Amino acid sequence: MQKIYILFLLFSLSLNAQDKLFYKNGNVKKGYVVSVTKEVVFFKNSDTSIQTQQIPKTDLLLLENYKGDVFIFANDKKTESEKPETKLYKRNALGVQPFAVLFGRVTLVYERFTKDNKIGFVFPLSLTFDPMGSLYNSRIDTNRNSVKRLKGVNFIGGLDVNFYVGRRESSKFFVGPRIRYGTDMFLRGIEAYSLQTQLGWKYSNPKKSMIQHLSFGFGFVRILSSPAGPLISPKQSYGWYSINYRVGIKW
Repeated sequence: MQKIYILFLLFSLSLNAQDKLFYKNGNVKKGYVVSVTKEVVFFKNSDTSIQTQQIPKTDLLLLENYKGDVFIFANDKKTESEKPETKLYKRNALGVQPFAVLFGRVTLVYERFTKDNKIGFVFPLSLTFDPMGSLYNSRIDTNRNSVKRLKGVNFIGGLDVNFYVGRRESSKFFVGPRIRYGTDMFLRGIEAYSLQTQLGWKYSNPKKSMIQHLSFGFGFVRILSSPAGPLISPKQSYGWYSINYRVGIKW
């Protein structure tokens, strides 16, 4: 009789020895855990049940087995399908500076953005000419000592690095260094380089191809050579400022 009582007690304990699933919504389910994979828990309501449930681990807070061991799922990494979508930005832009023509420059600008669109590397190239006599009529000046038009063209190149900040995608503030080197025919054919800090704004609808930049620069220019005589002294540095507007397309 005593043996039968002991067997009955062990059977009762085995019935109470169930696994427990604690859900994130506060629910608790008792039953039998068949197995645990990387993403789901295979679970039965009882060890004699035919139906096996597949419960995503992302729905669970923790698992307590019949031995009292606890397994926490709250810190499990999200699966690939749950990762936030990565924004795809257009990373190339090609533009011109239309108002620079008035100062003897035909400028083409290419900009390459980083994947997150937070930094832009700008490569400008300007064809310079003297607009006197072509854009500006100097025939009314009869003074023999008047400035004569310089013939021919030359080039100015450089590099900008724009650091973009702000949450709005349609308009972003940017700041960064601006470097130029070349020969400016509008300034009487001087050869020089300039270093500036540039501040500006980028305007662009993320769904459209048009892009615009408006910027202000301040720094200095170093004159390397000057054929202008006493008008511009060579081997000198001067304060230098600029206002730039660029319009173009991005892809």
